[in-house]
Amino acid sequence: MEFMKKFKPESNMIKEFDHWIVLLREKQVTLGAVIIALKREVPSLAYLTAEEAAEFPAVVAWFEKLGVSLYHAEKFNYVAAMMKDNFVHFHAFPRYSTIFTKYNVKWEDKSWPKVIEFTGIQYDSSVLESIKRDMRAFK
Repeated sequence: MEFMKKFKPESNMIKEFDHWIVLLREKQVTLGAVIIALKREVPSLAYLTAEEAAEFPAVVAWFEKLGVSLYHAEKFNYVAAMMKDNFVHFHAFPRYSTIFTKYNVKWEDKSWPKVIEFTGIQYDSSVLESIKRDMRAFK
């Protein structure tokens, strides 16, 4: 998966499906933000196979269940801009109306209730590792 090396799948993978991979976003715009990427390199959604398209709702359902269960997410936003990284992937963001503390960090969804802004904060690697640990353990 050389085409997605920018997202560091070898270290940021949370869960792998048959056709999709869920990766932790290092810039956590909101707690639990991930990238959901197709495991093959195609430039647009028009190139999805029927099997890839059919699996996507299961990936989203798993992610949303995780977001609600682990972090009490209230809504979810998905962005598939694919401008700088020309392959099929979605930036997925759990959304929160309140400020809360988790992993010794105060989390605030500064865009709530508007459209998400890509102004993520780079957190300490120990915080990212804790998030990955908890997300990977989620069934």
